[in-house]
Amino acid sequence: MKLQRFFYEEKLNNKFSVLITRDSFTNQLKNVFRLIKGDEIVLFDNSGFDFHCLVEGYDGDSTSLAISKVVENIVLPLRETYLFVSLVKKDNFEWIIQKATELGVSHIIPLVSERTEKKDINLERAQKIIIEAAEQSGRGTLPILYGVVDLESALHTYAHVRSIAWHPLSPKFVSQDITHILGAYIGPEGGWSQNELDLFKTHGIHARSLGPQILRSETAVVAVISQLVF
Repeated sequence: MKLQRFFYEEKLNNKFSVLITRDSFTNQLKNVFRLIKGDEIVLFDNSGFDFHCLVEGYDGDSTSLAISKVVENIVLPLRETYLFVSLVKKDNFEWIIQKATELGVSHIIPLVSERTEKKDINLERAQKIIIEAAEQSGRGTLPILYGVVDLESALHTYAHVRSIAWHPLSPKFVSQDITHILGAYIGPEGGWSQNELDLFKTHGIHARSLGPQILRSETAVVAVISQLVF
């Protein structure tokens, strides 16, 4: 039976019991999953460990848990990867960060590019989506979500990250291209402008394609991240 997993904001090291006073958490355990005393769940605190807990009971909006064992989480990214992705429509971008989390990305940097229509995101909602995706996929750590930056700022700030820019009219990548690549720049629906392609070249970042087909941004993210992470 699959155990339900929940992210816990505080560090759980050296704790033997946990009292969670969030009414939403208690409602989820008590009324949605119908867990009773003695049932087991898993908490994780972004440390890379899973904390198996037994439900001790409920008191109003509070839930008492007893930590029964601590296990090293094995669902960890094989490489520390960076996703630089241009903002797209709200629902599509939320889907992107959900799938990027499930696939094991370590850093998510939202970009404003020349052809970006949307200029900001709800970081609080985005973080909630990341947590839910990590809970569902079994990850032991959360990717770091950064504030929105423009492309040129990202290129300067993350100059140390060996990256590739994905562009459908560029040469098709081969496996040797990504051996040491840790970052991927994914453009908006309209693609990168020529000025931006020149900017990548100035910063020593090669443009590569996944083939002649034109992919939606969210499709490109899944295809590219699958190559980098796995």
